[in-house]
Amino acid sequence: MSIKKKIFLVVSVVLILSGIIITSVWYRVSSNLTDTYLRNISESTMLDACHAFEYLLEDTSYMASMISLNKNNIVQPMEELNENVIMTKGQWNQEYLKNKRVIERFIKGLNGYKYYIVGITIVVKEDCVFSSSHLMQDHEQLYEKIVELDQETLKTNMVMMDPIHVEGGKSTYSSNYVVPAIRGITDWHKNLLGYVVLYFDYGVIEQMFSANLPEGSKFQVVNENKSMIFSNCGDEILEGKYREKGFVYNTFEAKDVGWTFTMAIPSDYYIRDIHRTALLTMVLMIIILILAGTVAILIISKMTMEITLLRNSMEEVSQGNLKIVYPVRSKDEIGQMGRTFNHMVSRIKELMEKVAEEEKQKRKVEMDFLQAQINPHFISNALNTVIWMAKIQNADNLVPLITSLNSLLQSAMHQEQNIIPLKDELAYVDNYLTMIEYGGGYDFLVEKDITGEEIESLHVPKFILQPIVENAVYHGIPKDLSRQGIIRICAEVKEEKLYITVEDNGDGMTKEQMKGILSKKTRKESTFNGIGVQNVNERIKLFFGNEYGLHYESKEGIYTRAVFVLPVVEEGGNI
Repeated sequence: MSIKKKIFLVVSVVLILSGIIITSVWYRVSSNLTDTYLRNISESTMLDACHAFEYLLEDTSYMASMISLNKNNIVQPMEELNENVIMTKGQWNQEYLKNKRVIERFIKGLNGYKYYIVGITIVVKEDCVFSSSHLMQDHEQLYEKIVELDQETLKTNMVMMDPIHVEGGKSTYSSNYVVPAIRGITDWHKNLLGYVVLYFDYGVIEQMFSANLPEGSKFQVVNENKSMIFSNCGDEILEGKYREKGFVYNTFEAKDVGWTFTMAIPSDYYIRDIHRTALLTMVLMIIILILAGTVAILIISKMTMEITLLRNSMEEVSQGNLKIVYPVRSKDEIGQMGRTFNHMVSRIKELMEKVAEEEKQKRKVEMDFLQAQINPHFISNALNTVIWMAKIQNADNLVPLITSLNSLLQSAMHQEQNIIPLKDELAYVDNYLTMIEYGGGYDFLVEKDITGEEIESLHVPKFILQPIVENAVYHGIPKDLSRQGIIRICAEVKEEKLYITVEDNGDGMTKEQMKGILSKKTRKESTFNGIGVQNVNERIKLFFGNEYGLHYESKEGIYTRAVFVLPVVEEGGNI
């Protein structure tokens, strides 16, 4: 199957799956939005009604507190009625009539203070009740209901009772029902003297809850005894677990009075426009998907044409034609691939040329190294003869010198391996230093710090230390006699690398000198074995890579330090 057909197939599958996913997501989101919208309407309507009710409730509680705490007109007369005899021979006496006038004058003066309070009653005893209006109620029944309430609660809080029916109320206020609100009246010692009863106009409560209800909504207020306080949908209580379909339910509890508010809002009326909008959105999505598919087909056709051209260019490169150039026609990903391809071909050519140059350079360095090697066997044989004759003539002081020279020649003659143990390289340096010391022209000390046999057994390229030590002898030893010349050779392993340092305490070098010593080749005639510092650095980099090599550190007048950075090569390694 061609890539064009594969892309067509993928795009078709993607569009179909996208349509299914988008439709599913759209349905879920629209359902969630609808539910959220209905829930918000329900909660907003519920909270508006409840906040209005709580405001009236708080205002009523304030009024009840104001009455129950009035000392001159309520508390003091009630104390006298409780403490004194108020009935003589079955008739109310003067004490009763005096206090009755004070109490009734005060509570009648509060008539109309709150439009929703249709009556005020002061209950002292079962048979001692004062009222501010013509509201008729059985005083014995009222007293019995009050006594059934929590008396401790009444001392500090107002309690709402069930609605009660009153005769003839509709002619003066908006309903034949009122809702009593009770609060206790206490003396300064918190002893109950009686009760104040404020009567809510039930019609006001009904208007308050019904004013903001959407059309067709159901609303109920039920107290903690499951008695109906208000309902616009009959006397059957709206139970949450038996919810009618097509309505969104919301419940709120007013804990201060123990009332539960339940609202059911019809959903169809509010979501009709939402469904219409959702349907239109779905049609638009289908049209967009069809247009997207058409545009995708056109783009794929153009794109696959460019891919085919790029493929042909790659085939030319695979056959060895590095002169091919892909004509970039666009700035999209295909164009970027084309530019990358052209850059890659150019880079391959550069790398091939670089590899060829590096191989050429490596061969040149190896040739220089071979040319620097001394391999005259007859000289070695002659030196053995000189050693034998020196011993016969008792010239023993010549034996170490000639032995060291012979060892150097032996090391140069045996070139089977490119890398040798560090201890062998150090032995080569020791033989060289023995020859230097016999020359008598230098007075210096050699210090070594090689931490352990494990490091001495590590392998390093051959003939890398002697040229650096020779450079330190000729250029690093102090010229004056005020300081003892010292050459230190150290080796240690850090972070999986072998560090070897050759340090002298001479005059040091400037940055330009350190840079120059690695950038120019030492003339073969000026070195012992013809191997210069740059040759050493180049061999290390060619053998191990550019992260390894030789560099110098120096402080003028104090020291010069040559630092080798080499990989850790165990026994058996080779280059």
